Amino acid sequence: MINVHLNGDIVRCPDMKEIQIRLAADRLKHRICIYNIHEDQCPVWQNSLQIWQNVKKNNDCGKCMLSGSDLCPGHRDRIDKGNREKTFKIDNTVYRKMASTAHYLVKESVNKVLFITLTFPKFKKKVSNHEINNYFSKYVENLRTNYNCGGYIAVREFGKKNTRVHFHLLLSIPFVPFPVLNAAWCSCIKDICYTSKNAVTSDPKTRFIHNPARAMRYVCKYFAKTKGQVNDSRLVFISNNIIQRHKQIKGENCNDLLKGYKGIYINQTSDYSTLFRITDPASFDKFCTGFLYPLFELSIKKSDYLYSFPRAGP
Repeated sequence: MINVHLNGDIVRCPDMKEIQIRLAADRLKHRICIYNIHEDQCPVWQNSLQIWQNVKKNNDCGKCMLSGSDLCPGHRDRIDKGNREKTFKIDNTVYRKMASTAHYLVKESVNKVLFITLTFPKFKKKVSNHEINNYFSKYVENLRTNYNCGGYIAVREFGKKNTRVHFHLLLSIPFVPFPVLNAAWCSCIKDICYTSKNAVTSDPKTRFIHNPARAMRYVCKYFAKTKGQVNDSRLVFISNNIIQRHKQIKGENCNDLLKGYKGIYINQTSDYSTLFRITDPASFDKFCTGFLYPLFELSIKKSDYLYSFPRAGP
C-alpha cells in the first residue's frame, strides 16, 4: 500500500484496512469482542448467555448484545478514557496534513494567499489557552462571513524570548486593507487585550505566498516550530473545505513510481512505513505536473483572478 500526500510525500505502509478485517475475523474466531475482552472472562457477557438463552448462544462469538451499552465493561472503560484530560501536539501525521492543505490552498485559491501573524497586545486579565483559541475561532469566523475568506491554516505558538502567544495564519481572502484586518482582530480580543495598531503583522517579503511548493516548505517551517510539544488545547486550526486526504494506491512499487526523478529522499519512519520525498526542485515540479496534480484532480494553471495590493504613496 502506498499513501500519496498532496505535499509530495509518498509513504509506503501496510494495508491497514485489510489488517483490520483480518483482526476482526480473528477476534470472531477466538470469541473476543470488539473491546478485546474474551467471552469467558467477561461476567456481563456470561450473564447475557443465561438471560437470553434462546437468543444468544455460545457460538454467537463477538456479537454481544450488550456491546456499547452502559453495562459493558469495555464500553465503560472507553468512556472513562475519553473523559480524561486530552493533550494535543504536532506529530508527523499532523504535519503532513498541514503541508497538504497549505499546498492545496495556494494551488487552488482564486485570491492571493496571505501569510500573517496575529499577536496579542498587553493583556487586561489572565486567560487560558482554551479562551485564546475561542477568540481566534471568532476572528476567522468573522473573516469567513464578512470578508469571504476561502480557507485558512493556523498554528498557535509561544515566543521563545518572552513566551508571548501568537498565531501564524495562512489564508485565502479577497483584498482587505491591513488596517481593516487589524481593527477586526483588535475588536475580537477587546475584552482581554488593549488595542494596538500592530496587532496583525506580516513580513513584506513573505506576505504573499504564490508557489504551492514554497507554501508547504517555507510556511510549514513556521508551523512546525511547535512540533513535538504537548499542550492541553488545540495547536492547529484548518478550515474543513481545504482538508485533503491522501490517495491510496495498491500494488505499486515506489521505485517504479519515482523512476526518472532526481533527489529522492528515503526515511524509515517506523517499523511499518517508509517515507519517500523528491528534494530536487526541477524534478519535484515535473512530478507535480505529471503525476501529483492529475491524481488529486487539481488545475494546472494558476487562476487569473488574483488581486494585488496597491503601492503606498502617490
